[in-house]
Amino acid sequence: MVDQQALGRVIKEAMKGGKYTVGTKEVISELKTAKLVLAADTPANAAGGALAGEAAKNKVPMVKIEKSSSQLGRMFGRPYKVSSVGLRVVAESDFRLLTAE
Repeated sequence: MVDQQALGRVIKEAMKGGKYTVGTKEVISELKTAKLVLAADTPANAAGGALAGEAAKNKVPMVKIEKSSSQLGRMFGRPYKVSSVGLRVVAESDFRLLTAE
């Protein structure tokens, strides 16, 4: 279960600073600079998916959130579906809260 308060803080900071990448293809190409990947609960983001494999290869933690791609898009102010978001800046305390299992 993802800490919703930490998730809200991370999204707010990313949007304020513009330090995020939206979309699976874009996130995969930007994984070298990403600190964390947020992935909507979709079949494409399953453990065997391309994004999960690339994130593991680049040692970037991938956090699955229990939201649909439509909800994730709305969280980032987008009027369309967003299946994944790469974050380039994450506070250390929020990073630990989101990646703890």
